[in-house]
Amino acid sequence: MSIECLNKALKIQFEGQTPTKRLILILLANYCDDENSCYPSYSHIAKLAGLKDPKHIARIVKEFEELGLLKIQTRYKADGGNTSNRYFLTLKTENIDPRGLQTPTPPVLDTPTLGVSTPPNTKEETKDDTKEYMYDFKKFWSLYPRKEKKALAETRYKLVIKKYDQDKLIEMLNRFINDIQFKQMDKKYIPHCSTWLSQKRYLDFEDYEMQEVAPVPSVSEDSSNWYDDLKLG
Repeated sequence: MSIECLNKALKIQFEGQTPTKRLILILLANYCDDENSCYPSYSHIAKLAGLKDPKHIARIVKEFEELGLLKIQTRYKADGGNTSNRYFLTLKTENIDPRGLQTPTPPVLDTPTLGVSTPPNTKEETKDDTKEYMYDFKKFWSLYPRKEKKALAETRYKLVIKKYDQDKLIEMLNRFINDIQFKQMDKKYIPHCSTWLSQKRYLDFEDYEMQEVAPVPSVSEDSSNWYDDLKLG
């Protein structure tokens, strides 16, 4: 989270400002990284703001772009489909008091009409964010072929997805699994999940072409083949 960006969003005044629009801007600033960028989905912002229609969020964000408060970067999945936009908050507007003074405004998140009772940086929201991370990591972990050092892997995962699209990361993992199967790699040579993430080995598979893998031969009941445990998403 960029404290500087959040502080600026809390003080800024802009044309057409309403409690709801101000809340949306603060939510975006709360998610910003050191580059003042973030990429929460419209539905996630709508949930935090107590709004039912994500399209309403899209209209407000577009209005922010027209006012010069942010820039929108469209992002795409590996298959060409759309994923959540990335927003670069500039927070530049002609409507700021030239003296740099702002009229103190009570926390808008306490306004009953917004449908929320806690600000975006409370423990309640942190729990929601953690659940999202946990859900995505659970899916990722279920696919990774070598399940050791889970806690460290989860820590590495959270760092990676701050700058790398989660859906694309899953796609790179599927390609990695395909390569393992194609080469019939011994499990002991497969890197730990935390290593694969921290060394950015997923980047090695961005230009990888999926290979046709021969069926795994049947095995007797008293033997096992770890390839059977692989689940391609």
